[in-house]
Amino acid sequence: MKAARRKHVLAFLVLGAAFAAGGQGAAGQPDGAKSPFADADMKSGTQARCENLRDLTQGVETGAKRVDLSVVGRLTLVHFDGTLAYLGLCAAPNPQVLCVTYATNGLKVGDVVAVAGGYGRPDADHIVLDPCLASPPDRAVP
Repeated sequence: MKAARRKHVLAFLVLGAAFAAGGQGAAGQPDGAKSPFADADMKSGTQARCENLRDLTQGVETGAKRVDLSVVGRLTLVHFDGTLAYLGLCAAPNPQVLCVTYATNGLKVGDVVAVAGGYGRPDADHIVLDPCLASPPDRAVP
């Protein structure tokens, strides 16, 4: 179990490093009040869920502009490396989401959370939100 978790953490960390080294961000966000996307540090009109994430984010490109994405889902990964916290949401066949933040705030694998942060899409199956905020789903995330 511990080896599987370590492998999962390493996969997310490699994904985050690949994104930071030059992964493409998201140009043009969907219009409308029901979009899970919002301008940087603004609240979105709705939150994506793991099961509709692929459809809602397909083809979204932001270019150099930061666009935030808001997602609600069950945590599949909670890891703190002493500086950054990595929260993983959603599982295949849905895109996996990595929320890069500063604290785990007592969250555990299996908890349902709402996350929102700077949207990046290194590939079709992975989304990185960096920087990212996480909270219980009943509290709004900016």
